[in-house]
Amino acid sequence: MRSRLVPACFAILLGAGMLSGTSALAGPPPAEAAYQKARRAYYGFRNDKERKKFRHNWKNVAAKFEHLVDKFPKSSRVPDALFTAGRLYHDLYLISRVPADLDHSIELFNKLVKDFPEDHLADDAQLFVATAWIEFKKDQKKARQALAYLIEHFPDGDNAPKARRMLEDLGGAAEQKHSGEQTKVKEAEVKPVKQAPSVNSAKHAVLEKIRHWSNPGYTRIALYTRAKVRYKVGRLAANEKQGKPPRLYVDLMACELGDELTRPEPVQDRIVSRVRFAERDDGSLRVVLDLGGENSYRVFPLDTPERVVIDVTRGEGGEDTVAKVIGQKLHVKTGGETHKKPTKTEVARLKKKSKPGVSLSMMAGLKIKCVAIDAGHGGKDPGAIGSSGALEKKIALKIAKRVAKLLKKNLKLDVILTRKGDYFVPLEGRTAIANEHNADLFVSIHLNAHRNRKFRGVETFYLDLTDDRYSIKLAARENATSEKSISDLKYILADLALKSHVDDSIRLSRLVQKSLVGTLRKKYKRIKSLGIKPALFYVLIGARMPSILIETSFITNPLEEKRLKSVAYQKSLAEGIVAGISNFIKERDKFLDP
Repeated sequence: MRSRLVPACFAILLGAGMLSGTSALAGPPPAEAAYQKARRAYYGFRNDKERKKFRHNWKNVAAKFEHLVDKFPKSSRVPDALFTAGRLYHDLYLISRVPADLDHSIELFNKLVKDFPEDHLADDAQLFVATAWIEFKKDQKKARQALAYLIEHFPDGDNAPKARRMLEDLGGAAEQKHSGEQTKVKEAEVKPVKQAPSVNSAKHAVLEKIRHWSNPGYTRIALYTRAKVRYKVGRLAANEKQGKPPRLYVDLMACELGDELTRPEPVQDRIVSRVRFAERDDGSLRVVLDLGGENSYRVFPLDTPERVVIDVTRGEGGEDTVAKVIGQKLHVKTGGETHKKPTKTEVARLKKKSKPGVSLSMMAGLKIKCVAIDAGHGGKDPGAIGSSGALEKKIALKIAKRVAKLLKKNLKLDVILTRKGDYFVPLEGRTAIANEHNADLFVSIHLNAHRNRKFRGVETFYLDLTDDRYSIKLAARENATSEKSISDLKYILADLALKSHVDDSIRLSRLVQKSLVGTLRKKYKRIKSLGIKPALFYVLIGARMPSILIETSFITNPLEEKRLKSVAYQKSLAEGIVAGISNFIKERDKFLDP
């Protein structure tokens, strides 16, 4: 028999561990170890296109999270595990179309809502359930119940405004109040199978996720903080002795660092090399951007979900350098493309042409080569819902693809689609994609909605301040936020309307609206023009080019919903939009090449 000898130092450590109730050499608790193992499997699988082709791979990864739920039901990781497993089965259903996959997804989400109603993921899970009843199971009654349940129990959550909007489209909403006041819902709509207790919706700020988009002259970074957070912004000069570059910092007050952020976020473009973060003694979280030079920046908040957006532009002048082209000795930079400074003759010609309504970008001689087309909503956000169940996200994508095809074929333009399929793109990511690709125009395509089913018509918006109640209400709807949030943000966002592009955006709005209405009236009766209007749409904020948002028709109007679902009407809409863009380009070309 072989004897087992324990070194004296090891024996002492073991004894110390026993006395303290934990092993000195022990790893993480079993539940945490199981979660990290499942998490590694998930991240390894998430970007593996080959493994995603086989159903059993999806189930195997989900099983690791479900194992944690079964074995460690009291672990703080259970809500995250339930949500991730639910998402895996939901996304698997999108590929497999096996009803059992969707049913199991709903089961997992329901368990999260029932057992952990105070977790920050509970309202997200409930929204997934509601959307599944709308989009896949085609059961509007159960969808209304799920939405009403969300509004009743999570009235101040990120998803409440979106749920109110969806419930209103389905004809199940009564009058509502915002800002923490109790939301009134039809009593008959609240019939969940298992009643969860009402929760305290107050959330503490946690930096959960960082996203970024960039091109050689521009970087956008979004800090997702789970809850509203106060912040301070400042610069730190380069320190050659310590080898430190110029830095921009954002201090997030009373904010913690999320578990998922374990190392600096690499950006590695010419503007920002990386994003670092550190918790401070005063309870704040400092986020530091290591810059490639003394760049200009803008920082602004957006809500539902709460995030802080940072736009960094190369050079001190940033995008405003175009405003200095007249009479100054400089190079104009737009998104990394450098234009030669104008000669004295060119400056004289530009000054002569300068007049009210002529945009600075026109005076700079910038021609239209690339257009970004944005199909509203997508993925987990269905957008507006018609009475027959038609979804804005699907019709908007069909129209956007037709517009893109015609722009390429008829106008020989490069076209960028912010989304090519049914997946979610955050609002700040859409203009960031346009900026990233140096697009010269940005056109966002949507379908309108109103609780009054008689409302109909076509209208086009550009980014600017407004006190018009209708525009504020519509912006709140499209931003999936409240009217109060729009009012609170309008002064913060005032300077983000990029005054150098307002003239161009107004002109583009007018021409597209005119062509769109004219094209539709050739084939259809009762086409109503609602004109052009300013509004604070989040999706247009930060666009470094003329940008508009088109509400093509009201999906909540029975006649217009029927038309929107038809290929012929979608084709006419696309033709009208392209005709408007074409007229805009012709006007510019006529100005630039007299």
